[in-house]
Formats: sequence, C-alpha cells, structure tokens
Amino acid sequence: MSDSAGAEGHLAAFLEALDAGSSDPEMQGTPERVAELFRELFRGLHEPAPGLSPFPNPNDDGSPILIRELHFHSMCAHHLLPFFGRIDIAYVPGQAIGGVGAFPRVVAHFAARPQVQERLVREILDHLVAELSPAGLLVMSRARQLCMEMRGSRSRGELVCSAAMGTLAVGGQCRAEVLAALAQ
Repeated sequence: MSDSAGAEGHLAAFLEALDAGSSDPEMQGTPERVAELFRELFRGLHEPAPGLSPFPNPNDDGSPILIRELHFHSMCAHHLLPFFGRIDIAYVPGQAIGGVGAFPRVVAHFAARPQVQERLVREILDHLVAELSPAGLLVMSRARQLCMEMRGSRSRGELVCSAAMGTLAVGGQCRAEVLAALAQ
C-alpha cells in the first residue's frame, strides 16, 4: 500500500491549487480525513474477495433463487463521486447453493474500489460463477450516479445494468420468470 502521509500531502496540495478552504477553519485536518476515507472506500482493491462456502443443492429442480435489494455504495472511477443503489442476484444452482449472508459481502467487496456500474455487475457475476458454478446467474443493479446529478446533465435518474450467463442469459429458459419476479 502507498504512503499515507504522501496521500495527505497530495490532498493538501490539491486543495491549495484549487484555492479551496485555505482560510476556512473547518478545513483543518481535511486532507487527513479524506485520505482515511478513501483508504476505507477503496479497501476492495487490497482485500481478497470473500469466499462463499457452498452447500450441497437440496433441490436440483432448476428453480431460481433470488436475493433482492442488496444496497451498495461505490465511487465512480471517472470522477470519484459516489454512486449507490441496489443489486439483485438471481441464480439457478448447479450442484451447490451459497449461504445467503455471503452475497452482501461479495457485493460490498466489489463496490469498495473505484468502479463503474457496468464492471461492478460483471465482477460480481464472475466471482459467483467461480464460487458456485451455477446453471444460470443474473446480477442486476439500479443506482443513482452523482456524476450525472452534480455535473453534466445535473438531473436525477437511475442507471440499470446487468450481467448474466447460462439459463438466465438473454434468451435463457428462466430469464423471463426471474425478471418478472424482480419487477414485483
């Protein structure tokens, strides 16, 4: 990991270059606080992805399992502004199912790095495929992007994106059923 004093010094120089707050007493210690904040927000860059401890699939009937509305927050890799929302995960188990508590940890891990939403759903999907070998998997996210709200168009909205494979990919035999369940 890089030198934290270096990050704080660079943040102080950055604020000075923008003439942002040098005379504001509330800005005392801001470079240190921001450096610590970003170390925490980007912890997913330096920690291993969580394992899932798969369990044997008791119902090998091809029925999908849905984990809905896993809330997340992340930082846009383009502007370092937050984006946040919900992720739904649906999967058709193969030989194994995952413990339900592992799914939020996987989402939090991949969100804890500079990110774009389209890559976030793909990284979650790839990790779950490697851990569970499902017959089908769909990861769908809906998120507000503060890049869009605070700059650019300055309007509020949600970006919806997904990644899928197997029986839940576009044209997959279970996709319509899962999408209908997620829309409820």
